[in-house]
Amino acid sequence: MHQTMGLFKDAPPREHPDYTQLRFMAAGSPSWWKSNRHKVLAVAGLLAGFWLADHHDPTPAATPPPPPAATTR
Repeated sequence: MHQTMGLFKDAPPREHPDYTQLRFMAAGSPSWWKSNRHKVLAVAGLLAGFWLADHHDPTPAATPPPPPAATTR
């Protein structure tokens, strides 16, 4: 059988020594932002939607009729 040159060993995976201290690699509970960002973004989206809907005026403002023309005699 053909033997590979060490690329595919049956060895368990190991942590890379340079990346063990990074926050995304460290085990633990997620931060407050990661746990609640969907709620924060939903509330911000709703508030922005209500604000935009409140400032949208579908009917133009009524213009007052022009004053009657002055007649000269």
